[in-house]
Amino acid sequence: MPELFYWGHGGQYGPFETQEDGWPNAGQVMRYFREKNGISAATFAVLYGEALTKLGKQQKGKPGKPGKVTAIWILNMEKQNTVPADITRRRVIAKLLSIPPALLGLASLEESSLNGQLGLVTPAVIHPNIVEKITTNIALYQKNVRMALHLHRTSNAHDLLPDIEADVQALMRLEEQARENLLYQIREVLISNYLLASRIDRDKRQYASAYKYVNEAVHVAKRMEDTDLLATAKHARGVVKLGWGQFTMRQGIFQVEREKVQSAMYDFQDILDQENRQPGSLHPQLVGFTMIQLGRAQGVLKQGNDKVLLTNALIQLDEVADLVGREPINDPYMRALLIGSDLHKGAYLLQRANTLNTLGLSGKAIRELNQLRNLLERTYNKDETRIMAWIDVVMAEALLGIKEYDEATWKAKEALIACRHIHSLQNIATIMDIQSKLAASSYGASRDVKELGEMLTEWYRQ
Repeated sequence: MPELFYWGHGGQYGPFETQEDGWPNAGQVMRYFREKNGISAATFAVLYGEALTKLGKQQKGKPGKPGKVTAIWILNMEKQNTVPADITRRRVIAKLLSIPPALLGLASLEESSLNGQLGLVTPAVIHPNIVEKITTNIALYQKNVRMALHLHRTSNAHDLLPDIEADVQALMRLEEQARENLLYQIREVLISNYLLASRIDRDKRQYASAYKYVNEAVHVAKRMEDTDLLATAKHARGVVKLGWGQFTMRQGIFQVEREKVQSAMYDFQDILDQENRQPGSLHPQLVGFTMIQLGRAQGVLKQGNDKVLLTNALIQLDEVADLVGREPINDPYMRALLIGSDLHKGAYLLQRANTLNTLGLSGKAIRELNQLRNLLERTYNKDETRIMAWIDVVMAEALLGIKEYDEATWKAKEALIACRHIHSLQNIATIMDIQSKLAASSYGASRDVKELGEMLTEWYRQ
């Protein structure tokens, strides 16, 4: 695939390929500005044809007849990069589409580079008739995120945090130098790194650090004025605060910090309010995940047998079913950036079961998990080790809830071994909570429960 470059001061425009003569691909430039201005190929064909007629530069047609500029001709010109070399025609195109003349080769060319490691821009003269060609390594930063996402999903990306932090620092230096299109791209990659670092720290139960990273993602999205990325960042921040509030551990048992859970609910509700104000403005799967997390937060804060809350939460969970699998995103990088993860059928059943556990409906949670186990498609891959372990944890919680203590203990052991392999401290903390409750139950004196406690003590408890 041809390399793409940003052009103009600080990378204002692009990315576009480079032609053999060193200038940006004129066809790509033309299409970019036509679409940016909301002009269809048919409309531009009329405008361009009229402008040429006024200048006496009509297209050549059949003998004795002027040619006609058509939408197909415009589209082919853009796709095949056959923008007229004639300077007058290029100036007409530049004027009609508000293209800086330099981008169509009507200027001088200088090459510059943005260097995230050194934080320097190769000096270049800033002049309307000079265009800079910007070289930077954005694709490398994206590749690093993709690799870390894969490791986090299938194994453990904890050791990559220093590398992620180094990339964040380099991107921040690039951000100071970049402009417009390149600036947007840099900030997008910066957000992806913040979200990734937050996800890893959350799995390590480093909630303060996870919150710091995800809050930075929110601030960057606000600077971009990108509602989709802002919603994603707020959702991720809500998930961190919810976990922080729900999974604070004291004396081996989780204690709820209500203020953090309520703060998480504000983030979730803010996202849903935006979608209610502008239906369809946010990705449907992100809306679905947000509805699930809001229901879980409500379950964490419920007082006693609150039938109204339970009814509303169940209705909301049912409504999410209509959003499952909507507008799928196949690229893992863009999926993580826009919706966090894929809300396929399997994810819906697992998230639903987790929320039902929180609501105290363990029997219903087991039914959802059994459905998940029997799914043949639209579910998780076997190499998604972290998710496979979490499924076992959620099942152990559900079995504990219906007082199937022996099965809950067995499932907790199975989950612990998997979580130790990937060093998922968040799931291990949940297993500690399960073991403490098992120890306090009528089954607490059993050899199985004691063995589970010994495993936890040897591996994690001091």
